[in-house]
Amino acid sequence: MRDKSNLLDNKRKWTISALLYLGLGAVVMQMRGAMLPNFQAEFGVSESLLGLVSPAGTLGFTAVALTMGMIAGRVDIRRYIQVGALLTAVTTFIIGLAPFYSLLLAAIVLRGMAGGLPGGLTRPILSHLYPENRGKIFNIHEAVWALGAACGPLVATLVLQFSSWRTGYYILGLSFIPVFILMFRSSDFPADIEEKPLTYSQFLEIIKNPVIVYVGIILFLNVGVEGGFFTWLPYYLSRSIPHSVANIALTGFIGAYVPGRLLNSYLANKFSLTSLLLTASTIVTILIVVAFFFTSGYGQIFVIIGTGFFISTIFPNLFALATKSYPRHSGPINGLVMTFDPLGISIIPVIMGVIADNFGITVSMRSMALFMVGSIITLLLLRKRLTGTKED
Repeated sequence: MRDKSNLLDNKRKWTISALLYLGLGAVVMQMRGAMLPNFQAEFGVSESLLGLVSPAGTLGFTAVALTMGMIAGRVDIRRYIQVGALLTAVTTFIIGLAPFYSLLLAAIVLRGMAGGLPGGLTRPILSHLYPENRGKIFNIHEAVWALGAACGPLVATLVLQFSSWRTGYYILGLSFIPVFILMFRSSDFPADIEEKPLTYSQFLEIIKNPVIVYVGIILFLNVGVEGGFFTWLPYYLSRSIPHSVANIALTGFIGAYVPGRLLNSYLANKFSLTSLLLTASTIVTILIVVAFFFTSGYGQIFVIIGTGFFISTIFPNLFALATKSYPRHSGPINGLVMTFDPLGISIIPVIMGVIADNFGITVSMRSMALFMVGSIITLLLLRKRLTGTKED
């Protein structure tokens, strides 16, 4: 029998390593946008080719994360996450070495694939380590991501003040090494928190479950709205305020995720997840209407930051809700979630771009309220189905 103190030490090490890895990964992800002008200046590529940077990272990550989530019950989770952390360090460093733009894109794809190993397995581990506090640990997990994401543009700005964009990737690549060492020194997981293998029939059952379908639709719409802010907010605000301030506004929007998710990690143990989701979604819809119909300039920024505070709580609560339906198959649930996430963040900003081309950027930003209304309607249907069940 394993000593209880060893189990607690094991949980502590893995929680720390998982959160450190997540935060550093978010820095790398959000640093890319700030580096685009430097990529263009060095490699002399068009804006169309620059647009390949984001999907290059997403493509590799999504494919591996989905695959790992589906086979989580058949692999040594600890070992695969360790390998992913080491490969992340190597591939992040390699990005800084790329001599041609084509090789830069290839390195970003490899970096995404390496990140998909921990990306598809970290949440399942945390789900089993903290089965009674899934909502809380997922909110802390996402708060750390938000902190790293908010630091990404700031890290890029700081690096570029003293050196080239390559140095930023060298530093971050080396920063993953201590995380790998911490993971390597962690002991094996106890058998009672291991993921159960998923059969084909069980997989079909999961994807046909109405709760999972509803959660997927809400995730697609909500993450799409987040992607709309990430993609279009600086462009929209720069029409009325300096571009540098518009970039800082985006940092403020992402930075508001940290207190939002930390507060929600407490509330998730006090109220039902569907109540929290409906409250947050309603407030976000109202704030979007206020921000893009009734305010402008600097006053608008404060409303937008408030939107970031509340929208930050939706993703982790949706994930916790989905995991409650299949607590012993959190790996496949995580894989499915990691599929809806990039779909929403890729498709809805493109739709908003089409709206902007035809009706203007203001109408495009206002359209996010309609996506949130669709999310609320789906949430009401989900709540009706869950009323009186243990998942509510």
